[in-house]
Amino acid sequence: EIKNFSSFGVMVDCSRNAVMTPQKVKEYADLLKKMNYNMLMLYTENTYEIPDEPYFGYLRGRYTIAEMKELDAYAASLGITLIPCIQTLAHLNAIFRWEQYPRDCNDILLCGDERVYTFIDRMFSTLAKCFKSRKVHLGMDEAHMLGRGQYLTLNGYKDPIQVFVEHLNRVTEIVGRYGFKPMLWGDMFYRLLNGGEYYENGKKVVFDKDTVASLPKNVELVYWDYYSTDTAHYEKMFSSYQQFENP
Repeated sequence: EIKNFSSFGVMVDCSRNAVMTPQKVKEYADLLKKMNYNMLMLYTENTYEIPDEPYFGYLRGRYTIAEMKELDAYAASLGITLIPCIQTLAHLNAIFRWEQYPRDCNDILLCGDERVYTFIDRMFSTLAKCFKSRKVHLGMDEAHMLGRGQYLTLNGYKDPIQVFVEHLNRVTEIVGRYGFKPMLWGDMFYRLLNGGEYYENGKKVVFDKDTVASLPKNVELVYWDYYSTDTAHYEKMFSSYQQFENP
């Protein structure tokens, strides 16, 4: 029996190296059911079909709309919630081999470009048709060079936290139209308020209260970390995260 957690699950990486086939996702869900898990995330950077975006996931083994619907129904039959875990800012290196996707630099979308928000709207139009759950993971982690490429050329320098928040507000407005309740990785919130660092590194991190108050409240923050086996490290990080006004 899983205690103390209303949702207990696994995120499967279907974007780096290989995409788990639909049949293997079902077999994996069967195992999760036996272990009393009730949630499964498929981490898909560009490995899912979007109508009107033929190059998104081209030759990458992407899940079709029919496959996503089938997997969602199968997971639900086991009492497992299937949650899409995507990317709406960075970690999208594979799409930039195609010129139609506006890029800031590295693997980061060009914030503020209307083509980006048309593209993201198509993402959620597709996901809304495929998944019964209205929980969604927006990603948005590790956008280290945000605002320092083409964005800088077009707009001049702007504080990365401002660029990030403006983009997040646009994305969550789209997400809300489709009835989704978003979550995202919390490291960018943390880094942008902590001089680019993700850890306390021996000092207590205190975020600026006015900046924290300005952050969007309609997203859940997800803490990721797999670099330490020290319990005290995680306790300090959880304490730091509690400064945010987000769940």
